[in-house]
Amino acid sequence: MTMRNAILALAAILLAAPAGAHVTVIPKTAPAKASQEYIVRVPTEKDVPTLSVRMVFPEGFDVLRFRAAPGWTFEVERNAAGKMTGVTWSGRKISREEYEQFSFLARAQTPGVYKLDAYQTYDGGEVVGWVNPAEPRPAPQVTIVAAAVADAGAAPAGGPFAGSAAAAPTGAPASAPASGAPASASSAQASVWLGGSALVVAFAALAASLRKRA
Repeated sequence: MTMRNAILALAAILLAAPAGAHVTVIPKTAPAKASQEYIVRVPTEKDVPTLSVRMVFPEGFDVLRFRAAPGWTFEVERNAAGKMTGVTWSGRKISREEYEQFSFLARAQTPGVYKLDAYQTYDGGEVVGWVNPAEPRPAPQVTIVAAAVADAGAAPAGGPFAGSAAAAPTGAPASAPASGAPASASSAQASVWLGGSALVVAFAALAASLRKRA
């Protein structure tokens, strides 16, 4: 195969590939044992609008709360133990030129890859399932990592305002006593006072010497 034919074949494959208007969940990575907000992004890839979206949550992926989306309602599915296992958003339409976002809080205790199957129902009754591990129709996936890995680049314990106290030299007070000015300011004021006094004495001596010569 010549280079020209290879390029043409690659172009044909790319043109035949889907536009990528998939149901997705962000973020794709989150720390274990922490409550994380997830956003479900739903575009419409057909000429008829989307009427509803159903999402199924895997075992070990604990959904805690949902954020209300204006104009939409949601119906929660639960298992025998009362844990939320799925949700269906409905009430509005998502046209060809639009996308919608739905939010929820969830937490996973164990690191791993969690697949969240999604089912998109179009006007007319067609249901498209986003349930495969990869193309075509890949399901949204979330990778949960150990908390130590997720926190590797986090700020030191104590919050973002702990840096000023931590930067103080060893043995130095973090703040001045409430009864007076900081030690550095007091030292500076004493130095200025002593320097001014010495200057006054020097001028007085010079004046006395000039009077004697006169």
